Amino acid sequence: MIDAIGEEHFSDRLLGFLSSTCGAEHCAVFKFDRGIPASVISASLDGTDTAKRQAKVYIERDMWRFDPAMSEALECRDAKGPRLTRFDIASLPDSELRNIVYRSEHISDRMLLCGEVSGSVVGLSLLRTERRGLFSSNEANHLSEAAQTLLALIAKHSSFSDTKPDFRVALASLEEIERTIDHASETLPHREAQVCARILYGMTALGISLDLSIGEETVMTYRKRAYRRLNLGCQRELLTWYIAEWSDQHGGSA
Repeated sequence: MIDAIGEEHFSDRLLGFLSSTCGAEHCAVFKFDRGIPASVISASLDGTDTAKRQAKVYIERDMWRFDPAMSEALECRDAKGPRLTRFDIASLPDSELRNIVYRSEHISDRMLLCGEVSGSVVGLSLLRTERRGLFSSNEANHLSEAAQTLLALIAKHSSFSDTKPDFRVALASLEEIERTIDHASETLPHREAQVCARILYGMTALGISLDLSIGEETVMTYRKRAYRRLNLGCQRELLTWYIAEWSDQHGGSA
């Protein structure tokens, strides 16, 4: 799990640990902001999107407002340590919550592990289907023993995910590309920077020449000079260089 922090497969590693520790078949992690839960990660042991899909329904249809588990989670802000609670699905007061989120997927038992980590309340929901039956007392105890470390790892993953750069933004606008090149570790002359920015933006040599009011041959000359200056051999290497620069400027890694 530690090696997977900040990576997409963290959820699978988490569920693998939970399955071996207490037999969980689905899990979902929620982070609370001003009392409102947001889904962080989810995973299902059978490889389906069941946990992700149900967590989305749970949040988007405001079903969490009728779930006593959420009230329990919010109380963790005042608790001295992590709290593990089991909730009887059959006794849930809201029939939609009970039937749509749980019974439709044949969930027989659930536990909620919650606690405050670095100023944020984190909740981990663990589910078992009718195939495996109820969580045992020993399984709950095993989970409790790992609770503090488990929540700390989840919180660290969440913080990494929150700050991880979205590379789609890097190429979203010509202005963003030019700004990044202007602040790159290798400084390019103005015209060379303009040409490279437009190449990255997807413009052809003709389009660049029209946009900058220079000849196509001049565009090719500026491109050749920039590539030589940056020790690049092709447009793909230019893109790799740019993504690395953008990532460094946004606190991430390419």
